[in-house]
Amino acid sequence: MDGQNFQNEQNTDNQQNNGVEETGFSNNYYQDYTANVQPAPVEQPKEKKSSGLAIASLVLGIISIVMGCCGGGFPFSIGGIICGAIANKQEKDGMAKGGLICSIIGLVLSIAITIFAVVIYVMILGETMAYGYY
Repeated sequence: MDGQNFQNEQNTDNQQNNGVEETGFSNNYYQDYTANVQPAPVEQPKEKKSSGLAIASLVLGIISIVMGCCGGGFPFSIGGIICGAIANKQEKDGMAKGGLICSIIGLVLSIAITIFAVVIYVMILGETMAYGYY
């Protein structure tokens, strides 16, 4: 494209735009509504700190489940229930609820295994006494 043609195209565009400006309409149908709008400030999410009691409750609850399989999870589950109840009162936290639930499961498991072991022991002991194997 040479300079003369470019000049002619600009003149043609100006003539067309003059007609548009007189009527008040433009070829651009997009209207920018965001020109005077300020962007909303972005708030950083607050970090939720878990309490030490909630963490202790969860750890004790997991240990009580593991030790409950052997029948020795009583102290861990009692400690987990106490820590979980206190942490749950202070702040409703999922970790505190999880520790409380794990501790209760560990306590029930410990009681069930202990009862099962005592029943088996009494059955074996009663059988040996009946036959005189003591």
